[in-house]
Amino acid sequence: MGDMGEVFNAMKQADKERRENNLDKADLSGFTKHTYYHYSMTLQEKRLDYWPSKNKWRWNNKTYHGNVQQFIKKRL
Repeated sequence: MGDMGEVFNAMKQADKERRENNLDKADLSGFTKHTYYHYSMTLQEKRLDYWPSKNKWRWNNKTYHGNVQQFIKKRL
């Protein structure tokens, strides 16, 4: 395998580890589990979908990235 292949594989492995770390650190209290990676809750009578491995959530037909707990605190 060439140098670029090795670099790509290392980047892929680092991304996988980061996602697993994000999932392990996630505070999932109050969320309903749909799959290993997908959770949701009702917030202000709207559905909040959350993918903790990517720090991604969807609320009110918009997709966001970052800390969902800060977002929830602002809405409560």
